[in-house]
Amino acid sequence: MTVDAGQIGLEGTMGVLRKLLADHFGVSPSAHVADTDPLFSVGVGLTSLEGIEFLCEVEKLFNIRIKDLDWWTYETPTLAAVAQHVIDLTRQQHATS
Repeated sequence: MTVDAGQIGLEGTMGVLRKLLADHFGVSPSAHVADTDPLFSVGVGLTSLEGIEFLCEVEKLFNIRIKDLDWWTYETPTLAAVAQHVIDLTRQQHATS
C-alpha cells in the first residue's frame, strides 16, 4: 500500500510514521512519540542501522526516493522534520512524474 503524504498532510504523515515505528521497530504505541523527539539515541532510540532501515521503509511506503541524505546525517531528525521532508518530496517527485 502506497500512502500519499501530500494528501494526508503533516498530522496524517506523522501518524503513518508512528505506526511504522511501532510495527517495524518495536516502538510501543503507548510510548507517545512527540513531534519534536529525535529519532536517534535519547529520543525514540533508533540505532544508525535502524535509521537506514526506517528510511528504506519510508521510501517504499510513500513511493518516494530520498536522494539527499545530508538533512538526515547532519541534522537531528525528528518525527515532524521527517514527515515534512516526506511531504515535500512527495509533492516534488509526483509533480514531475
